[in-house]
Amino acid sequence: MEKALQKLPLGAHLIVKNFGYSHHGIYAGKGRVIHYSGLAHFFKKKPIEITSLDHFSRGRKISIRGYTQPRYKGRAIVRRMRSRMHENSYHLIMNNCEHLCTWAITGIESSPQVVKMMNRLTTIGYVSSVMTYMNGLFLTIATTCFALVFYIKMKLRTKSKLKMPTYLFLKNQQKK
Repeated sequence: MEKALQKLPLGAHLIVKNFGYSHHGIYAGKGRVIHYSGLAHFFKKKPIEITSLDHFSRGRKISIRGYTQPRYKGRAIVRRMRSRMHENSYHLIMNNCEHLCTWAITGIESSPQVVKMMNRLTTIGYVSSVMTYMNGLFLTIATTCFALVFYIKMKLRTKSKLKMPTYLFLKNQQKK
C-alpha cells in the first residue's frame, strides 16, 4: 500500500465503491483524506473530516476520478476542502461527499451517482404507474367480460324458453 500512497496526487478525487453507492474524498497528502463522512457512519449526520487513507477506504479498492479541465488543482483543492472542514450539512441527495469533492475541483456541486439513482427511481416509478394502470385496465376488462358472459347466459336462458336460434334472438333484441 505504501507504493500506492506515493502515486496519489495531492487533491485527487478518490472513490471507494460500497454496496449500492460509492464514497468520495480528496487526497490531502501524507496518507490523509478529507471527506464528508455522512454514509461512512451508517447514515448518521457527521461533519467533514480528515482521516487516514486506510480508514477512508475500509479495506476496499480506491480509484481516482479524472477531470479533463479542473478549475482548481492540487493544493487549491485541499485548501477548498479545509475551508469547509467543520461543516455539518450532509444531505444524501443535495449535499453528499461527491457534491463536496466535485465542488472542490470544479467549483460546481454535482453528484452523478445521485442523478443516476434519481433516473432509476423515475424509471421504476414510471414502470410502476404503467403496471398499476395495466392492472386497473385488466380488472376493468375482466369485469366487463364477466358481465358480458353473464348477460349472454341470461339471454340464452330466456331464449331457450322461446325455442329460437341464438343469433335470431339477439338480432330481434337489437331491433327493440
